[in-house]
Order: sequence, then C-alpha cells, then structure tokens
Amino acid sequence: MSQSIDFVFIGPQRTGTTWVYKQLKKHQELCFPKNVKETMFFDQHYEKGLEWYYWHFRHKSDKQLLGEIAPTYFDEEKVPERIHSVNVDCKIFITLRNPISRAQSLFHHHLRKGRVDRDFSSSIEDIPRIISAGKYSKHIPRWMNQFGKNDVHVLLLDDIKNEPKDTLRKITNLLDIPTISLDNGIDNKVNPATMPENITIAKYGAILATFLRSKRLHKVVEFGKRLGLKSIFSGREDELPELSEDNKQELLDYYKEDIQFVENLTGRDLGHWYDLI
Repeated sequence: MSQSIDFVFIGPQRTGTTWVYKQLKKHQELCFPKNVKETMFFDQHYEKGLEWYYWHFRHKSDKQLLGEIAPTYFDEEKVPERIHSVNVDCKIFITLRNPISRAQSLFHHHLRKGRVDRDFSSSIEDIPRIISAGKYSKHIPRWMNQFGKNDVHVLLLDDIKNEPKDTLRKITNLLDIPTISLDNGIDNKVNPATMPENITIAKYGAILATFLRSKRLHKVVEFGKRLGLKSIFSGREDELPELSEDNKQELLDYYKEDIQFVENLTGRDLGHWYDLI
C-alpha cells in the first residue's frame, strides 16, 4: 500500500493519550486504526510487516492524515528508527506528566489488570517499566536525535487538565488541520485505574482481551465493554493502594534528573512536580 504514517502520539503510558485519542478520533481529516486504539506494531508486531499494519487503516481516504496513539512506543529503543524508516517527516507527539504520579498510575493500571500485587516494590521488580518509562532524560533524546527537534512536540498533562481547549488547538495547529471544538463530555480523567473486585478474574479478563485483539477481534472486545463487562473486572477507585512515603521519596530521588530535563526542554517551571503526591 502507498501509505505512510504521518503522526504518532507515543506516550508514555498514563500521560493523557486516551484523552487525546477521544478528542481527535472524531476529526474528519485524521485516520486512526479501525476498531482498536493501539496496533502496537512498531514495538510488538513489527515482524508482521507493513501490509499487516496498514490493514488497520484500510478505511483511510486520500485526504486524511494517518496516525495512531501508541503509548507503548515511547521507551522502546528500536521504535524511533522503525518509524523513521517509514516516514522521515513523521510528527512525533510526546505527552508527559509528573513521573512520580505516572508511575503510581501505571502501577494501579497493572494492578487493575491483575498483573501485579498490592506491594509497589515487588510490582516494579515484576514490571520494571512501571518506573523505567518515566526516565524522560533517557528516552526523549532518542526521538529527537532520530527526527529532529522540529518534529518532536512535547505536551504536558498539566495543560490537558488546566487548558484543554488551548492544548487541542495546539495539536491541530501542529498537524496543520482545522481546529475542532473541545468535547466537554469527555472527562479529563478518561481512563482511571480502579481496584478489581477479584484479581484472578481481572487477570484472565485482561489475557482474554489481549488474545482477542491478537486475532483482530477488536469488535468483540469493544462490544464486551459496551455490554458493561469491563465493570466486572474493576472496582472502586478509592480502594487503590497508595504509595508509601518512602516509595514517594525514592521515586523523587530517582526522577530528579528527568524533571530538570523536562524543565529545560520546555522552559517551564515544574516545581510542583517535586511535591510528593
């Protein structure tokens, strides 16, 4: 197929990409994968080839820009080069948040899926990416070195929360497409993690969803969500375990360099990121 990816929001996870997706997917000049938010092609399915990838965009019109929301791409070393090989001018959007709260949110996300237990320290041993993906000073230069600073755009979750209309306008301006109205019906917290009532059921529910998506049965997964099956695997947000004060301090020490990196990169004072959540 004579297509190429025009833009990609690379995350990392738990930084507002779902909000971006829900806002942009209604834009008539943009084409996203059919029936699924993330193809995970450039990190997990690259060996399947571009024909497999572009099959997800088979509904694209000639006038549309092709892109995807792909938060798992951010910290994968080989992904920038792979995307660059398809389109050297691909626009890269990086959404960022306080790395400490991002780590806690991703911990809660995996807990909801039944992949980890309630202990944060053991969870990051099982899934190191919970904290390693927040090493912004390590991962962002890789993208800038590959695409150049002009095609790598950083957005802050702070702005999505506090100035959603202006943030949406900034995105559409960078994509050189008409501005669209903000969907006020979309809560800023569109994808909160909740504590599952039963860890085992949640775990196998997540495994089943992953299997169905691997077979391109995205419609079955989405239909199940509409039926309310998702609520069976989730509980109440206030049941989520908080990080200990020691955990928070350790994360602050771990991320100080990365917070300073984002401050220098954006020219913003992010002093509130140093506040323990």
